[in-house]
Amino acid sequence: MKKTALVILITLTMCALFVARVSAQPSGGKTSDTPAKTTGHPSGKPSTKPPATTTSATSRGAIASLDGKWWTSGNDFGASEVVFTQNGPAVSGEIHYADGRTGTITGRMVGKRLQHTWTNSAGESGSGWLELSWNNFLGGPWHNQRVRDGSWTLMRVEGRWCFGGSRDRIRTVTHNARGEVLSITEDGTRDTGRLDGPWVYLDSDGGTSLKGDMDFRANRLNWSSGFFWTWCGRR
Repeated sequence: MKKTALVILITLTMCALFVARVSAQPSGGKTSDTPAKTTGHPSGKPSTKPPATTTSATSRGAIASLDGKWWTSGNDFGASEVVFTQNGPAVSGEIHYADGRTGTITGRMVGKRLQHTWTNSAGESGSGWLELSWNNFLGGPWHNQRVRDGSWTLMRVEGRWCFGGSRDRIRTVTHNARGEVLSITEDGTRDTGRLDGPWVYLDSDGGTSLKGDMDFRANRLNWSSGFFWTWCGRR
């Protein structure tokens, strides 16, 4: 009897050990002891290192090129147009005065400022800087032996202007050194006019003129008729 009980006890013990071993196995999948690969920070905690950041020229905002024709809009430099050519920071240009004189300007962009020197056919010369305050407006001081505190401002007039801000109604405007203006509408109509400092005048029917008052950013013309044009680009 004792022998039989001992056999039963041993059998029950073995069964209990077997059940415990089965319960310890995973219910499915790989049972290898090879640790699974992890991604990210090896500690499992978020990294305290800030993500790398890059700053591109686009995000900073690229400085507009000075290429093209500009009109001297006021102050004491003299009525003229300037045609700039920019190659990187290097800038050169031709000055055409309303009275027939000619000249040259050379300089270098430092930030938004053109540090420049100029000479003309009358034997005059000077130096100073022009700041690109807005894409269509330049302004700054100049001086020479005769003028100690000169001022020079320029604005873009030659280019495309949108009547009422509409790109379906574009006026293509050109001018010369004497300030004579030609405006061609989208249907080919040609209107003439003139520049006088910061103002634009267009001839209208009946021999009267419409006066255009340039916004201080030089990107909008407000006309005495109540209409307006907005700048649409050089081409």
